[in-house]
Amino acid sequence: MTKHNFYIITGGPGGGKTSLLENLASHGYNFIPETARQIIRERLAKGLAPRPDARTFAQQIFELDWKNFVSNSDLSSVLFFDRSFMDSACMLFDSDSNSYENIRDTYLENRYNNKVFITPPWKEIYRTDEERDQSFEQSIDVYERLAKWYKEHDYDIVVLPKATIENRANFVLSLVAQHF
Repeated sequence: MTKHNFYIITGGPGGGKTSLLENLASHGYNFIPETARQIIRERLAKGLAPRPDARTFAQQIFELDWKNFVSNSDLSSVLFFDRSFMDSACMLFDSDSNSYENIRDTYLENRYNNKVFITPPWKEIYRTDEERDQSFEQSIDVYERLAKWYKEHDYDIVVLPKATIENRANFVLSLVAQHF
């Protein structure tokens, strides 16, 4: 199943994904928040370390990302995703090849819109917070890994311009409008 109305906004930490999605929401578009942040918030609230081991974290994120995809599959309007099950599948691939093999054929046949928006590393806006503790250099690594991953899975990467949030939103919406 391909959901042409499901658009992914991905990239390394601190590239402006959430700010862009919040701006799109102010224009009436719905989005699914990043699940990794949800897991980190819940763990911190319980007094735990922000993340479990890499394999467990990737599995937890994937399960939530997949649930978000499936639970919205009847939706026909445009829906944006702050990352996707493709991101967490990449994490699984990198941390636990057996778990990845278990999801590869059954889940990855399901697809989002072929245009994937990716936020490039942007030092001037990069910030850490309670839920984002990666360095800027790690953000660059995540960006490069995800760009490669999506290309390997036949998605078209659209690098977002380093521009104001409003200009980024207009850029995204102009490309989305071409499909609807």
